Parts: sequence; C-alpha cells; structure tokens
Amino acid sequence: MLKYLDAGTGSMLVQMAVAGVAGAAVFFKIFWAKVTRPFRRNRPDDVIETEHDHAHQGSQPQPADD
Repeated sequence: MLKYLDAGTGSMLVQMAVAGVAGAAVFFKIFWAKVTRPFRRNRPDDVIETEHDHAHQGSQPQPADD
C-alpha cells in the first residue's frame, strides 16, 4: 500500500501527529476545567488584588534589576 513516502508526505504525517497531540491537550484541559468547576471557590479578581496589595503594604519597594 505505502511503498514510498516522500518528504512532503512525511512532513504531513508529522504535522497531523503534532496537531493531534495539541488538540488532545486542549480537549483535556477544557474537560478538566469543567469537571473541577463545581469544586472551585469563585472569587472576583479585585478581591485577589486587594488581598495582594494589603499583604505588601508594609514592605519597601524593591529596586529594579538592571
């Protein structure tokens, strides 16, 4: 059936394999997010930023690394 694979065919097979792995990764990431959604705490972003700001109010600003 497949007696000869030229460079274009091999490249297409590699591209299909990479696309399959990437697609599966995205599928499982979305699937896992849907599975774990009921178990997560819903916190608005401004609460997280406010807590972060309060934790660092007493510290001195750090100099930038040049």
